[in-house]
Formats: sequence, structure tokens, C-alpha cells
Amino acid sequence: MATGDAKMAEREQLSRENFDLLSELHGITGSPSHLDELYAQTRGVYIMAKTIRHIDVSGVEPEMAFIPPSD
Repeated sequence: MATGDAKMAEREQLSRENFDLLSELHGITGSPSHLDELYAQTRGVYIMAKTIRHIDVSGVEPEMAFIPPSD
């Protein structure tokens, strides 16, 4: 079940306007073609993250942590 920011992420797509604003706030600059490519890649990550959040792992136990042998 999605909560908090995850609910907002499910309702909204990353608009170009929001991307441009976030880029400016974080000091990300470049040529228009570079920013176009970065926007496309960022949207891909955004969509993949949304997909991953929908994977049901409720019945899966986490793997044991790797603890290297001590000498």
C-alpha cells in the first residue's frame, strides 16, 4: 500500500516544468539537447521506480546478511 510521497508519485508524472525547476534548484545545467536527454532518462527511472513499488514482496523473507569469515 502506497503512503505519503509514494501516493503523490503514483498520481503525478514528472512534468518537464518540474524537471526544469528541480534542475535549476540543484544547479544542473547543460545544452538544451543534453537536458532533453537527461529528462528522458529521469522519466525512465521515475517510471521504473513506480513499477518496483508495485511488486508484492509481502511473503518474501530478506536474505541473510553476508558476514565474512574471521580468521
